[in-house]
Amino acid sequence: MIATSYSPKYLTERKKFLKNNTKLADKTIKTIFLFVKNPQHPSLNLEKLKGTKIWTLRVDQGNRIFFYWIEDSKALFIDIGKHDKYREY
Repeated sequence: MIATSYSPKYLTERKKFLKNNTKLADKTIKTIFLFVKNPQHPSLNLEKLKGTKIWTLRVDQGNRIFFYWIEDSKALFIDIGKHDKYREY
């Protein structure tokens, strides 16, 4: 199992991202649950951003969770939002 922690930026962005959208909240919870149980699950579409230590998880077609590995079995979630946010990193 993978342990997760959350940066202050992630928590702030998550609040905005999920505001008044229970369907998206359910998808986000499912994504995190799958990641904790099996980070290699095919639906997560786990990808490493080129030239960085940052990885992404697919919440749905257009949204991602951005994180990096602290240890082999511990991840720090740093951001959440539209797929295009990868350009910030």
